[in-house]
Amino acid sequence: MKPRFVDPFTPNRPIDDPSRFFGREDSVNELVDSLFQFANNNPKHTIITGDRGVGKSSLLTQVFQTAKGDNQLTDRLSIDRGMSKYNFLCVWHDVDSSQGTEEVALGILQKFDGELKRVLSGVNIEINLGEFVKLSPDKAAKSSVSAFVDQFTERLCKLSRKATEQGKNGVLIFIDEIDRVKLDSGVSTFFKLTCEKLSRDGVKNVGFICAGITGAIQKLEEEHASILRTFRDVPLLPFDEDEVAEILMGGFCVAKHSCDITELKTKLFEITIGLPEPTHLLGSEMLSVDTDGVLDTSDLENAIRKIVTDVRKNKLTSILKKAGTGKYQKILEAMASYEKKIVPLDFISKKIGQEQYQFSTNMSTLIDREVLSKPSIGLYAFCDPMLKEYIRTFGVLSLEE
Repeated sequence: MKPRFVDPFTPNRPIDDPSRFFGREDSVNELVDSLFQFANNNPKHTIITGDRGVGKSSLLTQVFQTAKGDNQLTDRLSIDRGMSKYNFLCVWHDVDSSQGTEEVALGILQKFDGELKRVLSGVNIEINLGEFVKLSPDKAAKSSVSAFVDQFTERLCKLSRKATEQGKNGVLIFIDEIDRVKLDSGVSTFFKLTCEKLSRDGVKNVGFICAGITGAIQKLEEEHASILRTFRDVPLLPFDEDEVAEILMGGFCVAKHSCDITELKTKLFEITIGLPEPTHLLGSEMLSVDTDGVLDTSDLENAIRKIVTDVRKNKLTSILKKAGTGKYQKILEAMASYEKKIVPLDFISKKIGQEQYQFSTNMSTLIDREVLSKPSIGLYAFCDPMLKEYIRTFGVLSLEE
């Protein structure tokens, strides 16, 4: 029996260990520059965008840690910070689909209230959340967005002054999944007016660093056309073949397993389509099924089988049902039969025997349901690459199913 080991892969959570964060050097450099600009009173509000599973939350986590003084990642990547280390007052807010602008703003202030008590013990600062709640746009008073922004920025100004007095670089607000804020709650107007008012008030060391799915900025732009002048977009792309191999080999080495990665890396890349989450999942399961400490093709095939028949079966079945019946299932079946990860629309058309215009609405629906993604015009891919392997193993749903 092989010895037990700590699994080095984390498919179910963002990467918080800088030593396990691979790639993204250009993106890390962009975000460290945002920290440097905020620390020097030149606000550079930023949003990380990319498809689901591409690693936005992991990157946001790394920048959050760097902003609080952890130099491990920047040292390992030899990135110039512009100073010995950062020391911002930071809070992190996760958005859920039930939240509008007022819930997000209140959540941010509540977290600052708790953070101040934790890191600035003995320092008295009155955020006055009770009064702020009364001003929420959704309350009976129906205060204007402008008045709401004035009250929110007034509290951020107090935080900025207190942070400066305590020798901190400034105040940063990290927001994950910003695209989930209800658009009809005026979120774009809120962020734009808040950033502009902070600048007018001379408070230039307070900022937002956010993350959201590809198209998040465009969705925000629908509500306020000039939001692109407020946030700088840092897009994340999937990893390339060598980066996938680097992530896997790093984990295999930590677990003291050997692997001839040159033999496997093309297949690994095709299966994971360069996304961090399935890469970590596949690496974890390859270690799980291995019996001799040497990872090879049989371990890869066994890991895929375990994922689609056990680990991910319920989730993949749910995705398949969410896709819809009839033509939707035929489209997915056609895509699963294609050998490469990116499937041309022309191939799908020939496979299902219909002209492209006859199923264009179905393709759009599958994208809206987050079953498929559209990397480029006329090209499609599965959002969860393991769905392809699932369909190859079990097939698609019949009309009765």
